[in-house]
Amino acid sequence: MKNRKNFRALEAFDAVSRHLSVSAAAFELGVTQSAISHQLRILSEIVGERLLQKQGRGIALTEAGDRLARKLQPAFADIDRSVGEAIGGTRSVVRLAICSSFGPAWLVPRLAGFYAADPAFDLQLCMYARDPELTDAVADAFVTTLPAEKGFHTFLLWPEKLVPVVASAAGGETNPALITTDLQPGREGADWKAHAVMSERDLQQLSNTRWIFASHYVIALEMVKAGLGAALVPDFLVARDLESGTVRLLDDIVLPTHQDYYFCVKESRRSEPALVALIRWFKSQLHGQTRYNGNGILAVK
Repeated sequence: MKNRKNFRALEAFDAVSRHLSVSAAAFELGVTQSAISHQLRILSEIVGERLLQKQGRGIALTEAGDRLARKLQPAFADIDRSVGEAIGGTRSVVRLAICSSFGPAWLVPRLAGFYAADPAFDLQLCMYARDPELTDAVADAFVTTLPAEKGFHTFLLWPEKLVPVVASAAGGETNPALITTDLQPGREGADWKAHAVMSERDLQQLSNTRWIFASHYVIALEMVKAGLGAALVPDFLVARDLESGTVRLLDDIVLPTHQDYYFCVKESRRSEPALVALIRWFKSQLHGQTRYNGNGILAVK
């Protein structure tokens, strides 16, 4: 193929596109910064497009550069995997992208069992605040609330439901301050308003509420434990605190968010031994999970 003779230029651009730094790319490839810049100029001339542009004190991809990077990054990842499979003797790291609440609350408590079953497995956890693009450039496997992507093997891990909790130290208080994680203008307190509809309570009572704001469920739960008020948080996040008695349920209403968590991996890669093992382990965790039903009772699936 005609572009094989320009492999070094493609390799240099791939490194720069991932780091958005010429110096970091040079360090990764073990060459000088001037060598990287030279290869970038060659590639730009070949494709007839500007691939990079200045952005403040750094650099950014142009539209053409972004398109090329999206093709090159998974291609180079495939090359690395192919070499490893061909020569053997090395075990590649499996990168798992997982959201910042589901990771610590659902996955981490189970990791001891995972490593006990396969102590040599090299798992790299990549936490994110928002659902990432499902691409090899980001990770090898994903836990995401946005699984609708063609070419992916997907299965449900957990349907997210919010439960209302308050610190146990609050005693029998029934009207605590309300902590909300819905912060968008015009939607403040939307979680508690949906809860009020389900509990058939008067929405007018919330119209004059002074909300306590938290941008994340994890922060909201810590605020609850600090005695600042009540919050609606995912059942998996608060399960250990409910069992330990640190917090208690404010009432029995369980609010579905429809932001459910799915495991996703490319169909074309699901036969790779490491991913087969990861899929098998995740599926083994779907049985015997504890959750709260509509009566606020701990139930076993």
